[in-house]
Amino acid sequence: MVITDVKFLIFTAVLLIVYWYLPTRFQWMWLLAGSLVFFFINSRPYTFIYMVAAVMAVYLATSVFEKYPDDKKKKKGAFLGALFLNLIFLAVLKYMNLGVHTVNSVSGLFGRGGIFPDIHIAAPLAISFYTMSLLSYLIDCYMGYKDIEKNPFKLLLFVCYYPLMVSGPMSRYKDLGKKLFEEHRFDYDRVTSGIRRCGWGFAKKLVVADRLSIPVDSMFSNSSEFPGLWALLMPMIYSVQLYFDFSGCMDIVLGISECFGITLTENFRAPFFSRTLQEFWQRWHIALGTWLNDYILFPLLKTGPFKKLKTKCKDRFGKEGTRIATFPALFILWSAMGLWHGDSWKYIFGEGWWYFLVIVTGQAFAPHFKKLKAKLHIKDENPVWIAFQTVRTYIFFSIGMLFFRAADYPTGLRLLGSFFRRGDLIDSARSLKALAWTDFGGIYVLIVVVVLIAIQLVLDYREYHKISNDTVITKRPLVVRWILYFALVFVIIRFGAFGVSSFIYFGF
Repeated sequence: MVITDVKFLIFTAVLLIVYWYLPTRFQWMWLLAGSLVFFFINSRPYTFIYMVAAVMAVYLATSVFEKYPDDKKKKKGAFLGALFLNLIFLAVLKYMNLGVHTVNSVSGLFGRGGIFPDIHIAAPLAISFYTMSLLSYLIDCYMGYKDIEKNPFKLLLFVCYYPLMVSGPMSRYKDLGKKLFEEHRFDYDRVTSGIRRCGWGFAKKLVVADRLSIPVDSMFSNSSEFPGLWALLMPMIYSVQLYFDFSGCMDIVLGISECFGITLTENFRAPFFSRTLQEFWQRWHIALGTWLNDYILFPLLKTGPFKKLKTKCKDRFGKEGTRIATFPALFILWSAMGLWHGDSWKYIFGEGWWYFLVIVTGQAFAPHFKKLKAKLHIKDENPVWIAFQTVRTYIFFSIGMLFFRAADYPTGLRLLGSFFRRGDLIDSARSLKALAWTDFGGIYVLIVVVVLIAIQLVLDYREYHKISNDTVITKRPLVVRWILYFALVFVIIRFGAFGVSSFIYFGF
């Protein structure tokens, strides 16, 4: 059930109507029932066993924490048991083929064919999202979080709340748990706000992302015809497609949840106005970056080995040594970032190590860049300098996305190498027109897509500069508001590319 499908809208509408007529104490049960229906429609039914086992392992572990608060041995045993079970499920169901492909590739270097066949085991829907949410709850409880959930069905709802099963954002129990189960009464303003956000999300997905997917797919399928500058434009356009796809999905998910009276965590905050790659990832897929910082990076830096490394680096390199000491931990974090995205080395390299390399290089040479800026009399708030930093960051991010979109790691390297091949810009443009212009929809579709991108850039610019967008529509006269609503619906129906693709992150 694709969430841009009419069936999904009817499904959600039925859930909402019944939800607001139910006594408040039964609302969460109705949400659980609807979420389970959504799960069984979109996932193999037997995979529910894996989810239930993961939830029960965490539930039993946290029960031990509550029953034996002073018994460190029992608490540690329960914690490790639940932790390893969840990680084993994730490793076997999602990452087994990464090991198979790696072994087969290495054996191929020695003249031997593939040793192991691919392993095909169906994984539950959104296994990456719900596993990380469960583990955050487990770790928080182990570290002293007091509000331990005593009802396993409520913990199950936290894991399978159906808007989150689409593409996240991954949530923490201490942020979302109480919102799911507290009293909710119908709030006209929240519901209409949620509907407006859903509408904009549909426009971003169907009109921009799915229309852009047509030329992007054409270029990546015929990459030999797009060398040189076009090889750089390919991932840059794909980055825009991915942003409108993923953030459009988040708009729909957060909008639907707002209609239920439940506010979810924001996952994007104007990333394309970022001036560094590090800032970009603080604004892109925020929930994932925050999770990795809080549960991998910061705990690693507090361990004995990293504290010793910090002392040694500081003694040898002075003040800069403190920063250098974080580089190994950052490598682990970015490796985890790449691994989270999928069971292929293209993700580990493109979504992990590439960004690690760029960020660490920037940090390592920061003092030298600072001196160079001073010599050139460049001020941080110079508009030209800001524009340069912003475009540079966009390009560095897009190179990583090249591997995300490529079929595999070798293909990504080949496409990267084609940056340096000479090509005719005009001939490539003609090839793209021949391949995709008709399916894309022609000049009128292009104008609409450009206008929607421009509107989103204006909204992002305001958000980047902490100017609220909440009243952009609501403060307009009633007639103007309804004209805008009808215009948006018309644009979606007339220019949307229906049935082109599901959300790129759906099922992670």
